[in-house]
Amino acid sequence: MSLPRRKVRLVDIAEKAGVSRAAVGHILNNSGMNNVRVSEETRERVLKIARELDYRPNRAAQQLRGMPTRMLGVILDTVNIAVFSARLAAIEAEAHTRGYRLVIGQVHHDPTEIQAYLDDFSDRGMDAVLCLFDVMQDIRPLLQQVFRGNMRVVLHAAPLFRTQPCVRVDTATAIQLLVGHLAERQRKRIGLQLWSETDSLMAIRQEAWQAALRERGLPCEPDMIWTNPESRQKPSREAIDQCIQELVVGQKVDAVIASNDEWAVRLIQGLRRWGYEVPRDIAITGYDNLDIADVIEPSLTTIDQCHEQYAVAALDLAEGLLQGTLGPEETIRVIQPRLIVREST
Repeated sequence: MSLPRRKVRLVDIAEKAGVSRAAVGHILNNSGMNNVRVSEETRERVLKIARELDYRPNRAAQQLRGMPTRMLGVILDTVNIAVFSARLAAIEAEAHTRGYRLVIGQVHHDPTEIQAYLDDFSDRGMDAVLCLFDVMQDIRPLLQQVFRGNMRVVLHAAPLFRTQPCVRVDTATAIQLLVGHLAERQRKRIGLQLWSETDSLMAIRQEAWQAALRERGLPCEPDMIWTNPESRQKPSREAIDQCIQELVVGQKVDAVIASNDEWAVRLIQGLRRWGYEVPRDIAITGYDNLDIADVIEPSLTTIDQCHEQYAVAALDLAEGLLQGTLGPEETIRVIQPRLIVREST
């Protein structure tokens, strides 16, 4: 049985490169920033040797010395897992290009578990924490207590405090894009399907829908909005049938803006059962641009939330926190969504 290979140390690289351990630490771990100077030739030689020896930094030792660990904590919600998983993949790719590694925790609408992860991440020396979950109104007061004093946190969608860094996608613009597209396709009664009454983003969608319809002189009656009484992002067959009954049969809408791609796909399938054809009788739009949007027949017009741009903004905010360069007017980053037009409209 072979013995485990000894971990490569900074002194090993220093001996092979013919430089001091302090110089190697400065090059590889950014230590001694104000006291160590190295030439570009020396830097390249040390980096080449580190690659050859497969050097891996000791994160625990860096933490004990108060140095950045180049590790980021991520708290991921399970409510909208398909979307947040895609966003997480983009963040991981961007973090990798900047030399960070991720440690991920998964929760479900639970401030106590979020607190536990924040404590774990703090104990393990995470440089910053990215929170990929919607701040629901019913737990907002509890989250304000949880995050009070946690300054190296980047939130999703809405800050809990005035100067807290936050990345969000412009939801109102997304709805305006969908309404404008449907109006251009001569749809006159555009219904809106929401999955919850307590989600703040659903409220933003409703306000944007009303404003966009009024701007175009189209009807925006309250009964043209259908909210899932089950308050679930995943649609049941019963909820789909009720939505069709109330919006399509009852209100005679000729288009439905669904709350996400899964709802839109289920609506297309449900309308087929009811004898309607998409888009001939009813146009359907989704939200999120999941893979399923391009697989369903007809393919789904939807909104792309531009995860790659989101990831860049989130990492910029995290690094701004770490470097102390983030001004109070720079804490909110807004990502502009893209309309993806396909066959369902």
